[in-house]
Amino acid sequence: MMNMVTGCHSALDTISNIFNKTFKAIILIIAFILLSACGGKKETFVVEYDFETPPIASEGDAADDPAIFLTEGDPLILGTDKTAGMYIYSFTGEELAYYDNGKPNNVDVRDSWFAYTDRSDNSVQYAKLFENISLAVYPEINIYGVCIGIVDSELRAIVTEEEGVNIQYWNLEKQELIKTIDITEDEENVPAAGNEAEGCVFDEENGHIFISREGARGILKVFDTENLELIKIIDSRAGNIGGDPEGIAVYKTGAKDGFIILSSQGDNKFNMYDRQYPFDYQGSFQIKDVEHTDGLDVTSVSFERFPKGFLIVHDGENLPDNQNFKIVDMERILKKKVAPGWMY
Repeated sequence: MMNMVTGCHSALDTISNIFNKTFKAIILIIAFILLSACGGKKETFVVEYDFETPPIASEGDAADDPAIFLTEGDPLILGTDKTAGMYIYSFTGEELAYYDNGKPNNVDVRDSWFAYTDRSDNSVQYAKLFENISLAVYPEINIYGVCIGIVDSELRAIVTEEEGVNIQYWNLEKQELIKTIDITEDEENVPAAGNEAEGCVFDEENGHIFISREGARGILKVFDTENLELIKIIDSRAGNIGGDPEGIAVYKTGAKDGFIILSSQGDNKFNMYDRQYPFDYQGSFQIKDVEHTDGLDVTSVSFERFPKGFLIVHDGENLPDNQNFKIVDMERILKKKVAPGWMY
């Protein structure tokens, strides 16, 4: 394929040969337009991480999903070992506690609620901290991922199916299943296998739910929070996603503004998309020494150590040790890549 910049300059040479000096001003205008188009390609940049957690105790592919819990003091981080239990870390990565509580795969936090999928008994466990409320639902699918949000003042959840196409929408406060959809129902020539979804996130302020459709296709989709109707296919392997799209999080710069961060697992990148429709791709970054990320979470809440918030990601390698989680100051990312209109 012709190099974009070379192609653009070749086009300018051709124009110069066709037009004489009388049209020099026009040529300069065309040159500006062509070179601006060539320069529009968004580059991938690299950032360092600031802190990391200790390696988890379990070997192999065991760590999976982190979630940030905002408290009145310093924030805490929950991190799953999907083969054994749940870790609690400080926001600088120190291990504070470990709970042997089944096989938690994905975890999410919203306000004082937190929820996780427990594959040891095929349940979604959820609790409201400080109010001694602990509940569970048992979906009739092989559970996989979960994310939670507050919609119409009620706690809702998306629950995904391991190695299956089903996405369930739950009202957790009423313990009622609202709706089940097929994540592939908008696709044609769907493969016989490899159609599951896992990563998801609610953006309640904009009425959106983002879901990573993994497997054979690798598609990022967005649905509405009211009826779980498909709004748009945002990206896929035919575009900017390498391998599976995995963890997703919302970085807020305003009430409805900001961007989506998505783990593009196959090429060890983190893609950024506008938070609002039409969810334009805004470039990618990599985190030095971080590979094959499953889950991630982010906050824009300011702390003394992180004035612009922080990002926590799963590191699927961390060799020669077991897997762990890495913590990145969001200011590192914002300084390197801030699209027009983003607040910083």
